[in-house]
Amino acid sequence: MARCSHAKPFCATAPPRLSRRRRQLSANATSRAVSTSKARLPALNKPAKPPPPLLSRPKLPVPSTAAATYTAGDNGCTRKPPPEAASAPPSSSGAGDVLRLMDALGLPPDEEVYVSLLRDCAGAAEVAAVHAHVASRCAPAGGLPPPLANRLLSYAACGDIGAARRVFDEMPSRNGMAWATMVSAYSDRCSHHEAMRLFAHMCHEARDLTDDGLAHAIVAVLRSCTRVGELRLGEQVQALVVKKGRVCGDIGSSLVQLYCESGSLHKRARQVLAMMMRRHCQEPVPEAAWTSLITAYHRDGLLDEAIDVFRDMVSAGVPRSSFSLSSILAVLAESENRQGCCGRQVHADAIKRGVDTNQFVGSGLVHIYAKQGRLADAARAFEAVGGKPNAVCWNAMAMAYARGGRYREAARVMHRMKAAGMNPSEEMTDAVRLACFR
Repeated sequence: MARCSHAKPFCATAPPRLSRRRRQLSANATSRAVSTSKARLPALNKPAKPPPPLLSRPKLPVPSTAAATYTAGDNGCTRKPPPEAASAPPSSSGAGDVLRLMDALGLPPDEEVYVSLLRDCAGAAEVAAVHAHVASRCAPAGGLPPPLANRLLSYAACGDIGAARRVFDEMPSRNGMAWATMVSAYSDRCSHHEAMRLFAHMCHEARDLTDDGLAHAIVAVLRSCTRVGELRLGEQVQALVVKKGRVCGDIGSSLVQLYCESGSLHKRARQVLAMMMRRHCQEPVPEAAWTSLITAYHRDGLLDEAIDVFRDMVSAGVPRSSFSLSSILAVLAESENRQGCCGRQVHADAIKRGVDTNQFVGSGLVHIYAKQGRLADAARAFEAVGGKPNAVCWNAMAMAYARGGRYREAARVMHRMKAAGMNPSEEMTDAVRLACFR
C-alpha cells in the first residue's frame, strides 16, 4: 500500500521553542546592547537657572506746583516734600533712570552731572525728574548755582513755560542769560505783551547784564514789537542799542525789520542800515537786513529803490543766497526797465553760487524771462530746477507759453503738471483755454 503524507495547515509557522540556556543567553545580550546604546546618547543639558530678580527702583518725589521748602539744620538743610509727592508714581524718563541708577549705586551726582542731564533732556518730564532730584537734595543757603538754575529754565524749551517762570521767580539772582531765556520763551510762544513787560522789568532791575544775554533779549523783544506793531517800545529799544553801540548783527536786522513792517518807515530803516554799514569792518551786515528792505520796497511799489538797495548790497560784498535773489527777481519782473541786463546778471550770479536750481529762484527766472518774451531762456531756467518743481514753477512756465501764444506748449505743460500730481490754478487754466481759442 502506497505511503501517504498528511499536509500541514496553511498558517504562520510558530517560532521554535528555545531551551532555558539559550533564553538566558539571549536576554543577557539584549540587556547589554540596550545599556551600550544608552551610554552613547549625549547627556541633555540642564536648563539654566533664571537670573535673580532686579532690585526694585527707588521712588523719587515728583515735582509739584508748590515750591520746595527748606529747613536749616546743623548738618545742612533738609527738604519737606509735599504730601502728594509720596503717592505719585516715579517718572520713567531717561534722565530719571540715570539718577535712580546713581542712587542705587550710592553715587551722589554733582552739579556737572545735573547740567549734562538737563542739556540732553528732550521733554518736560525729563526736566521735571531732574528738578525733583535736585530739590530732594540739600540746597545751599544762597540757592542753586547759576549754571544749574539756568539749565532748569529748559522747561520753556520743552513747552512748559509756567514751570520755567516758577523756577525763574525762585532764583535769588538772575544773570543776563536767565532774562534772555525767559523773554525769548514768551516771544516764541506768541506771548508778546508778557515778553515786553518782562524786558522792561529787566531794564529796571538788572544792571550788570553781559553782552550776550542783553543781545538775545533785545532780539526777542524786537521780534515781539514787530509782531504786535509796538513801534514806541521799539524806538526806546533802538535808543538803548545806540547808547550801548550794538547796532549790528542780528540786533540791526531786527530793527530794520521792525521799521519795514511798521508802515512806510523806509527812511528809518535806511538809517539803521547806514549805521550798520559803519560797523561793517567789525561785523558784516547780515543778508536778512538787506532782504527785509528790498521786500518792503517791493511791497510798497518802490521798485527802483529796491534795485538800488540790491546794488548797494552787491557793492558791500554781502554773499547772496536764494532768499535775496528770489526777492530781487520778483522786483525785476515788475520793473518797467526791460532794456537792461539785470535779470541775466542775477541769473549768472545764481549759477555762480549754485542756487539756480532752487524752486523760488527758478520760478523767478521763468517769470522774468516770460515777461521779456524770452521763452527759450524761460524753458531752460525751468528745466534747470532741481528735484520736483513746485506749483509756482509750473504755473509760471504755463503762463509764459500761454501769453506768448504757444498754446501747444502751454497745454503740454499743464498735462505734465497734472501727471506730477498737482492741480493747475484757475488763472492758468483760463489762460490756456484762451490761447487755444486764438
